[in-house]
Amino acid sequence: MKPVARIAVPALILLSGIALSSCANSLVMVAMPRATAHGAPAHRFAASFPHVPVTTVYIDSGTKQPQFGVGVKTSTTYVSGGSGPPTVDVSIESLTNRVPDHRQQPFLRSYLPTSHGGRIIKWHGLMAATAFVPGCNPSGQCVGIIGSFVVLDGTTLYNIFTHQSNLLAAKAEISTFRLIHR
Repeated sequence: MKPVARIAVPALILLSGIALSSCANSLVMVAMPRATAHGAPAHRFAASFPHVPVTTVYIDSGTKQPQFGVGVKTSTTYVSGGSGPPTVDVSIESLTNRVPDHRQQPFLRSYLPTSHGGRIIKWHGLMAATAFVPGCNPSGQCVGIIGSFVVLDGTTLYNIFTHQSNLLAAKAEISTFRLIHR
């Protein structure tokens, strides 16, 4: 075998792999609707919704939960989707006060789809939690992946929850979320 052929074959395989991976990534991005802006002026966010979301506002009592030292005054929820994947919900909760530092991690985890696991991260300088789990119903039937991302910004909590057909789509959906007011 000539020296050029030994280099050309691996190079061709590498270039083919890069080309195919970029095609796969672009297919996921094409399937994802464009992120649109929502929310009141102090709580603006952008996220991609599969359909125009329906908004519901709930006024809560503001009673503080003893385990976290904080209560919810209002919750505004944006819901888009049907009975199966893809669905996207974003809720914005106005809290009665800042969550005490030593209770922030358990508070964020309480919004994740399971009471264990998930990851606590820093997102744009803010405390956040994220988790991806199988989308199972109470009967044990699993379809797709549930993705959850929760961000604490002072006295505001943002919670994006999505049900997608696979992990890649769930992560892509979560990645479209951003705060606008910052």
